[in-house]
Order: sequence, then C-alpha cells, then structure tokens
Amino acid sequence: MMKNIKNILGMGAFMLLTSLAVSSCTEKSDWDIDSSYSRPFGTDENGISIETDSKVARAVVTWSSTSNTDYYIIEISPNEMTDETPMGSEENGNIVYGNDPANRIKQSPYTMDNLAVNTTYYMRIKSISGEKESRWVNYKKTFASVKEEAILNIPTTEDLPEGQGKVRMSWEAGLAVDHFEIMETGATEATSRVISSTEAAAGEAWVENLKSFTEYTITIYNGNNPRGSQTVTIPGLEIESTISDITANSAVFSWEETVDVDEYACVLSTEGVPESGTQLSPADIAAHKVAITGLASSTEYTAYAFANGSICSRITFTTKKGKPTGYTEMTWEDALANWDNLSGKVLINVSGTEGFAQEKESIAAGVTHLIFWGDSQDGQVNMTIKKGIGASGICDKVEFHNLNITDEGNTTLIYQNGASGCIKEIEVTSCTITNIRGIVRMNASTSNAMSVTIDDCIIKGLGRAATSNHYGLLLSDKVTLTTLNLVVSNTSIIVSKGASASQFIRHKSGQPGTITIKDCTFYDMSASDAFCRDTKDMTITISNTLFAKGGVKPFYNTSSVATTLNVNGLYKASDFSFVTPDWGKDYTSLPLTSDQLFPNGSSEDLTFGADVPEEYRVGDQRWNK
Repeated sequence: MMKNIKNILGMGAFMLLTSLAVSSCTEKSDWDIDSSYSRPFGTDENGISIETDSKVARAVVTWSSTSNTDYYIIEISPNEMTDETPMGSEENGNIVYGNDPANRIKQSPYTMDNLAVNTTYYMRIKSISGEKESRWVNYKKTFASVKEEAILNIPTTEDLPEGQGKVRMSWEAGLAVDHFEIMETGATEATSRVISSTEAAAGEAWVENLKSFTEYTITIYNGNNPRGSQTVTIPGLEIESTISDITANSAVFSWEETVDVDEYACVLSTEGVPESGTQLSPADIAAHKVAITGLASSTEYTAYAFANGSICSRITFTTKKGKPTGYTEMTWEDALANWDNLSGKVLINVSGTEGFAQEKESIAAGVTHLIFWGDSQDGQVNMTIKKGIGASGICDKVEFHNLNITDEGNTTLIYQNGASGCIKEIEVTSCTITNIRGIVRMNASTSNAMSVTIDDCIIKGLGRAATSNHYGLLLSDKVTLTTLNLVVSNTSIIVSKGASASQFIRHKSGQPGTITIKDCTFYDMSASDAFCRDTKDMTITISNTLFAKGGVKPFYNTSSVATTLNVNGLYKASDFSFVTPDWGKDYTSLPLTSDQLFPNGSSEDLTFGADVPEEYRVGDQRWNK
C-alpha cells in the first residue's frame, strides 16, 4: 500500500514538473503553439537585421523564418511602439507592410520602400497562421533612412548626344516618380516635365528642348518630394572655328565648311548662352565667315555659330586695346616739328604702310605721358628705331602699341641714361620687335620705382644683330629701385642669341621687386647664358610658360636664385635643357621635341604641329591655331 502511494506521489510530482516546464517555456518565448491562447510562434528577436540603402529611402529587413506561417506583417514608425500601439496608427506615423492580401510577405528578406528621408524608425514584426497571429516581436535597435535620396544615374556620353539639345535621365526601374524640375544655371525659375507611368516603370526618360553648351540641374520628384538630382552640360555639335583680324572694335569669325552655319551670335563672355543668333547673309554663309563689328575695346566676347537652330561652335576672344582718351593727339610729323616743346599727355598717332623712324633720344621735360600708337585696322604700323629713348624730366608713362618695330641702331627701345629724368612706367603691347639689343635699359633714374609691362608681343632675334652684349628685356643693375614690377604675358621670345648681361632680366643685387611671366613661349635660347641675374631678393611667379629649342641657365649663379619662386605650369620640350643652377621647382618635360612641337620653328613660326595633342599646346596661345 505504501509502495503504491509513493508511486502515485512520484508520478504526480513528475507530471507537475512537466506542466511547469511547458508553461514556463510558453510564457518566456513564442516558439510553438501556445496551448493557452492557441497563438502561432513569433520570430526570434535576436535574428532580425536591417540594411539601409545609400541612395534610396528604403531598407531591407531580414529575420529568422518560422514554421507553419502563412505570411508576415511588418510595421515601422518614427515613434516607439508598444503592445498597446494599434497597428497602422496614423497619428503615430506608422507604415504597415504585408497586410494587403495582394502584397503578402511570404518570406525573408523584405524590402521596405517609400520611407521618409532622413528619418529614424522603430520596427516590429508578427507571424500570421490562418486567422491566428503571434505577438509583436520588436527590433531591438532603430534604423535611419538616407539623409537625401540620389536615385538619378550620372548621364553617359550616350545619354548626351551632340547637338540635339537633350539628355536621357535614368534611375532604378519601378521607383515612384512623377516629374522633373529643370533649372538652367543662372536662371531664377525652373521648368517642369511630367514623367509618364511607362517611363517610371522603365526607369528612363528624355528631357528635351535644352540649349547646347548650357548647364542644367535636373531634379526628379515624387509629388513634392525630391528623389535626386544631376547637373549636366548639354553638348553642342562641335566644329572648328577661329577668330582673326581682331581689332579694338571688330573681329572676323570663321568656321569649317562641313556644316551649313546660318546664324551667329557674339555676346559678352559674362552673359549666358544665347538661344538664337543673327541670320547670316547668303554671302557670309558661302564664305563661312562673318565680320563682327561694334565691339568694345579690351573686352572678352564669345562668338557662337548656329546650324538649324542649334549651336555648333563657340570661341572666346578678347578685343584689342582701345585708343585712350584725355591725350593731345598728333601725327608723327607734327610731333617731330614740336618735339622740344611737347608737354602733358601726348599720343602720337601713326598709321599707313610706310611707317616712321624714331631717332629721338630724349623726351621733353614737360611730357608726363607719351604714347606711340599704331592706328591701323589692317595690322601693325612699321617703326624703325636707331636710338633708345629716355626722359629729360619726370615722365610717368611711355607706351608703344600695335607697332612692328625693327632695330637699326644696335639699341634698346627705352634707354634712360640721364640722371635728371625718369620713366616710371613702361608698357609695350601688341607689338612685334625684331633684332633689338634690349627692351629696357636703365642706367640712371630720379625715381626709385618702376613698372614694365610687355603683353601680346613677339620679340624676334633678341640680341641677334648686337655688336656686343645684349640686354634682355630689362637691365637695371645700375639704379637703385626699391619697387620694381616686371610683367610679361601672352608673349613669345623667338631666338635670343649672342652674349648677354641676361637673356631676361638683370637687376641690381640686393634690390627687391616682382616678376610675373604668364602664358609665354621662349624659343631658341643660349644654354651658356643666364635667364635671370641678381634676382635673389625678388619674387618670381611663372605660369603656363614653355621653353623649347636650345637651353638656358635659369639663374646666373646660386646667389641669383630668387628666394620666392612660384611655379604653376612651367614646361619644356624634351630636347630643351635647364642648366644648373636650375629652377629648384617642379616643371614638366613634354614628351615631344622642339621640332615636333613647332615644325616651322626654323622660320620663326611657332604654330603648333597639327598632330600635337591639346594638353601639350601650352605657352603663348597665339600659336594654338
């Protein structure tokens, strides 16, 4: 009897323990059918992971699959959810996925689309089996959508056909989008272009009626929500064009004959791209060129050629310097007749094909400004020089413009040898100078400041005809100048030969100053001579400058090396030599010889060879034809 009672008690205790164990397991997790509530199990909260997209406001959620599950419901919210939060709570900003019978979630993973950008979300998931559902299982963390969508792809060359004024925009097919906003750079209002349902499904659409050579920012939207943008420049049909015969107020615009250009436009480069041009005359169409008149002097313009309403070429140019006002203007003959009595600001206007000979050594003491102005629309006016000119008084500025100057006296353009006078500023622009001994030679001066500007010039045979040393562009070793500024730009020095004080500059040792060399070409120099001498205390800046044929010593000796040397684009032909002491700065050796760069260099024509790549066409751009 006792034995039976013990067996009954033992069996009861075992059943009680088993019941407690089952009850405990069911209450702790949700792994099987809950016998109390007949509830299907939920997923493991530790098995949930979320990966967000870097371009689209969406996320992919992965979870541990559960058995005997018909589908899953996923809910997200920017606010924390509890068991008391009703599903799909609009005031909570919730989004529910999988509750629609047409879009059931059958398996993991699942992509959650149409998220709000730059938003942090909470997430929960439940399993559905028939008419029964598990408890909500919450994602332990939060996740954040992308801060700004970028669904548009970068257009390729195939998406930007030349000369057609359109671009194909593409994105992931099927994303919710409904229109583009197109904003031209510099404009204040955008235009809109509807995206059809077919285009949205395909993930691409053409944006048309755009202007060639114009930059646009194209933004794609779904409703009021931007989903990405791209900035594109619409390519025009590019044909070759040139600008020639540039004067202060006119230029000739020409283009290749492969396209029937029927309109042209010429606008300030600061203005936008024109939508249309001026109709060309039949004669201009046949000649493939047009004369552009009525331009302002010293101004940058861009000329456009149109064919059938679209831009097919464009080119930028700068008009020549205009004749200054406020001067007493006279002919060379009148100036010679009154030379010793000239005063104030004098402009000597020279024109014609015969030219004139400058043989005066001294400027009258009363002259404050003197300009030799080559007044010709057909090229430079010839001028011969037998004596360099200096000032007997204080002359603020001497200028030479649009002259074809030939040295016949083994001299320099400026020769200041009188201690009672000075020339504070010297300017040589748009001139060709041949066989001269030097440009500026300062032996004496009452001023301790001087500025020299040489722009848009060709200097050929520097020192070639000299009977002794030539003086380069500036020789100032005998005067004390506390301020010196030498600027040489858009200029070519072709053949610098003979023994020299310096092929470029010789300053007075220990004196400060600045030298700027920009967009210049130096061709056929002497490797035994120095480029700069006694320039240690000067600041030298060189940009986009090319040396070819021969060689040169950048500095006379180590004591001449400039303490401050700024180089941004210093190039040499492969056969050109920089002899010690070198620049001490990086320069680029082009993989072409001097003859390859300039096939006609021996005849002093530095037009680049037709096969020279564009990236090697550096230096003075007059030769890039």
